[in-house]
Amino acid sequence: MTDPQQIRIGHAERDRAVETLREAAADGRLTLDELDERLEHALGARTRGDLRALLGDLVPPTQIEAVVRPALVRAHEVAPGWSWQDPLVLIARWEDVLRAGPWEVPPFLEVNPVASNIKLDFVDARTQAQVIDIHLLGGAGDLVLVLPDGWAADVTRIDKGLGSVKASVPSQPQAACPLVIVRGKTSLGDIKVRTPNWWDTRQRNRRLARGGGIVAKN
Repeated sequence: MTDPQQIRIGHAERDRAVETLREAAADGRLTLDELDERLEHALGARTRGDLRALLGDLVPPTQIEAVVRPALVRAHEVAPGWSWQDPLVLIARWEDVLRAGPWEVPPFLEVNPVASNIKLDFVDARTQAQVIDIHLLGGAGDLVLVLPDGWAADVTRIDKGLGSVKASVPSQPQAACPLVIVRGKTSLGDIKVRTPNWWDTRQRNRRLARGGGIVAKN
């Protein structure tokens, strides 16, 4: 009879384990270095036993079975951005890319400001993730992240090229607020992580006056 711990797992189990680890880091039960190490092992896990070893000190025994044997994958998780292997990709080649308003932010994004800028405004964004992982492929354009009060960002994982990296927001979020982790490498463009300025506020007020819909350019 096959040992249940040696049963092979698939992407659904790995993705659920990644989500569990990220939630633990957001709660302060893992350091960011521990998170990085465990994420690497989770993505390379092959059996249920591999996942149990990673999660045993984080998930009660009564709940761990739901992680290593997920019955269903939620419908939205099949869309880009809801798994590590399939991030939401935003590329700015010849025109700027903008996301603002009540847009839904998945946990995994890949941004590539090739020759134009990318601006992600999270002030009215909706997310179920406690940790939002942004992988930067640096180009000549800038990346601007606008965070609301309570959110935080970690930019220590950026390999800095010729462009600058500036973050004027906390590195630790307030309770129940997300942490945005930016990793990857800059090239010529700058990285700016900040709270809304007067122009952002003006644009938001005008948007709300028109109904407050999602703004998605490119």
